[in-house]
Amino acid sequence: MNLKNIAAKIKKLATGKKKLVVIVQCRMSSSRLPGKALMPLGGKTVLEWTLASMKKIHASEYYLAVDVASREALEPVAKKCGWNCYAGSLEDVLDRFCSVIKLSKADVVVRATADNPFLFYEAAQEMVEEYFSREETDPSDYLTYSGLPHGSGVEMFNAHSLLKAAEETDDPYDHEHVGPALYNHTDRYKCDFIKAPAKYNHPEYRTTIDTRDDYHKALEIVEEISGQEPVVEPYTTEVILKALEIPAVKNPVLLVPSVKKGQGTGHLRRCLSLAVENKWDVYIPSDADLPQLEDLLEAAEANGLEKYHVIKSLDELSYYSVVITDLFKTDGAMAAKLSSKATVIAMDEGNDDSDYADYVLDVLPSANHNRIVNVSAPHLISRPEKKRSVEQKSTALRNALVVLGGEDPSNLTMPSVIALAENEIYVTAIVPKETEQERFEKKLPEHLSKFVKFSLPVDNLKEKLFNYDLIVTHYGFTAFEAASANCAVILLGTTPLHVELSENYGFKCLAPSQITGSRVRELLENKESLYMEEQVANTDTLAEFTARLSCGNHFMCPVCQKNDVSKNKVIARIPERTFRRCNDCGMIYIGWTVKEKQTEYNRAYFFEDYEKQYGKTYLDDYASIKSQCVRRIGQIDFLYRHRGRRLGKSVTPSVLDIGCAMGPFLSAANDSGWQVFGADISQDAVDYVQKNLNFPAVCTPFPEGNFETEFGVGKFDAVTMWYVIEHFQNLDSVLKKVSELVKPNGIFAFSTPSGSGVSARFNTRTFFEQSPSDHFSIWELNRVKGILARYGFEVIRITSTGIHPERFPVAKRKGFKPGSLRFKLLASYSRMFKLGDTFEIYCRKK
Repeated sequence: MNLKNIAAKIKKLATGKKKLVVIVQCRMSSSRLPGKALMPLGGKTVLEWTLASMKKIHASEYYLAVDVASREALEPVAKKCGWNCYAGSLEDVLDRFCSVIKLSKADVVVRATADNPFLFYEAAQEMVEEYFSREETDPSDYLTYSGLPHGSGVEMFNAHSLLKAAEETDDPYDHEHVGPALYNHTDRYKCDFIKAPAKYNHPEYRTTIDTRDDYHKALEIVEEISGQEPVVEPYTTEVILKALEIPAVKNPVLLVPSVKKGQGTGHLRRCLSLAVENKWDVYIPSDADLPQLEDLLEAAEANGLEKYHVIKSLDELSYYSVVITDLFKTDGAMAAKLSSKATVIAMDEGNDDSDYADYVLDVLPSANHNRIVNVSAPHLISRPEKKRSVEQKSTALRNALVVLGGEDPSNLTMPSVIALAENEIYVTAIVPKETEQERFEKKLPEHLSKFVKFSLPVDNLKEKLFNYDLIVTHYGFTAFEAASANCAVILLGTTPLHVELSENYGFKCLAPSQITGSRVRELLENKESLYMEEQVANTDTLAEFTARLSCGNHFMCPVCQKNDVSKNKVIARIPERTFRRCNDCGMIYIGWTVKEKQTEYNRAYFFEDYEKQYGKTYLDDYASIKSQCVRRIGQIDFLYRHRGRRLGKSVTPSVLDIGCAMGPFLSAANDSGWQVFGADISQDAVDYVQKNLNFPAVCTPFPEGNFETEFGVGKFDAVTMWYVIEHFQNLDSVLKKVSELVKPNGIFAFSTPSGSGVSARFNTRTFFEQSPSDHFSIWELNRVKGILARYGFEVIRITSTGIHPERFPVAKRKGFKPGSLRFKLLASYSRMFKLGDTFEIYCRKK
């Protein structure tokens, strides 16, 4: 039945036996967000959005049901939108609805709430069709679609049933929420919760406006869809869903720049630029004392920054996917506050102790090379498009630009201007305000005035740099921009740290005491040393790079299910991931990772993908893999049967192999006389085990599977995982399930990469860089016993595997050849002290 037919049927019902009425409830006294119904959104109020959406539903009458106190404010909006208005009880919303039903003589009611501007009105229309299609054969007292975003759905009910239900209940909850009067009493009323059609079924989203964060998100949605244009028609479902996937909506980011006097304007400028480009929020506290603050905010607003993107409080950090700090040096209190409530990306962090941050990005290279960072990326500094030619670089240095940021807290502008002018260099010096301009002009010695001009800040300065032979600045963005523009560069060391940074990265730098005419002359005489070669091509922008980081994933310790960054120290940082050590259990785990494509364990995984990595398919390698499994089941068999002989066991033991793949271990165990069962998340692998090996196997994610139902076996003599355990994000639930599945005195065995092997010890960064993105835990031998003891297991054997003598530093340095005596000695040493890059654990259930 199409919408035209629905409208015709509704009209017939309205003029015949039944009448459909739409009722929207609203009040002004919301406890979490008072007055939200009249908040502006895209050129109209939130309430107008809801009424416009619900007017798309074909009905006989439309009522806005308000409380008495709200009537004066809300009735004009209702009339403007062509709706009737009824005022009733504030707390007893059910009575309010019943009164409208009696007043309108409604037979069927569609209900919505006024704080839902992004209703799926197409879904509501289809729901009306569904309701009336059941009228003759299977009528509903209550009907709704389940699975819609929270805030995009409506309810329908038989008006007469609701009147009856209202008389039968005195439950305050029923009277406050309307629908529960019916669906909380299914013994008397037929209530249908129908799974919404796939195109509407998105329970992962939230579109209601209940809090300040919800309202902020609504503003972002409207900005993304409509920009500054007034919104005339309510958005369609398709448009709303697309908006919910836009990065600025799906992954909101808060930028926290330094806005303190004396720390320069660069932090705020950079954050405002990111806020404009990526449509992110910027935190500006009420006590910000940066003199240029208002001017910079005004300029950003002129470039597109919306006022609602400026945040004054850090109380609602849970709203943000990520907080990006751009502070001179984050103090302990701020670090603790941010890290306890949000994922934190620290940009150019001046504090050496940056464990509070999930990700550390140095755009400007740091002086401390021992500091652990995820990325040092000077290539993210925006490079100018306009550059000086090779011919211009060969000419004498005649004109210079002096620019020391928005504040020049060290007061180096005037000394540098004088030193340059004394060498007959024509100087343009940028000062922050006209008052400063006048002050500098008065202080300048008269005989040098013809060489000097003071100027106010210039928009898009980086594209003006090429006009100057020489740029005098401090260590920062302008220095790298000037070098990229092929200008000569002299840096001024505003602090000892800046002097060190400048020299570390090849710039000529003058400490404050060295800013003299004679010292400048020495530098000018060797002008070739003032030029730097472009070191890294600019293939990415900071806005693009940080936008990708905003989609990253934050993880807890897989064992303890906690991620207390104040205690769990950072072990390693690589460009895509940050690794921490749990303070409680000692496990190394991925604490944060860039969102990466998840591995699909399909046919390609075992054939094309496997062949690319190993030069042969999984099945081609099957015999080799099985030979390892023969050794493994041999150890399990010995450990189990040795204990069994003492206990008098004689039955055929059972083993469950989790992550069984195409069954090499199942085949080896079957050959050894075990009853085998397999589980894997790959349907292709399970099909192979069932059809080619004829072993019982099930496709299910662990630990969700019900193996007693699938196999008729609730407990097993052994459970195994070969290079599987590291893939679980929640090891706690996995190990609890394994403990339930293993019989007393049974065996649990697994293999995993080693965090205490030769690679992890001597090639640490490479080890972490090569650790796959879906290895959420890294096991170390000295931690295994304590972790497994939590789940009732006693480790009885550890086998060191993955022996690689060539990875020892001495073998690399001296070129030990495979097969040589020294190579063999290192291999024996690795086995003796368990320095293999992988290991196998065999433990017994206590």
